[in-house]
Amino acid sequence: DKHKLELSSLQSRLRIANARLSNLEYEAARIDDLPHNHPERSPSPPPVYGPDGTRKNTRANRWREKYGEERHACLERIMDLLPSTSAPGFISKRKRSRKIVIPVEEFPTYNFIGLIIGPRGKTQKDMENKTGCKIAIRGKGSVKEGAKGWRNG
Repeated sequence: DKHKLELSSLQSRLRIANARLSNLEYEAARIDDLPHNHPERSPSPPPVYGPDGTRKNTRANRWREKYGEERHACLERIMDLLPSTSAPGFISKRKRSRKIVIPVEEFPTYNFIGLIIGPRGKTQKDMENKTGCKIAIRGKGSVKEGAKGWRNG
């Protein structure tokens, strides 16, 4: 019963996202034509231009990304709730990544890398298995000092 309620909510969110995606260009143009101090018009971020000179973060592009993301999230969750359904060709599980900065400068004596990796990589493997994530450690201090000069052959 709880799944049916969540499924109904997801379908409703999906319909709204699809409706917004279908008339996105018209609605973005309508908002862009409003005066700058109009209450319906939100402030735009500074413009970002691509190598070809076209603006990349227009209102329409930002909304397309936002509603596309919402649509994708709803479809992924629906597929999780209904494992018997096959995914449409354009939907696949997304690879998510997150960069976590380790505060080495604030705690120079703390061995973060050793604690994350653990003996023979066991702690890292355990965390990867528990979370279903891949842990990659990069940057300064991520390579053991003895291994820096080591080469194959």
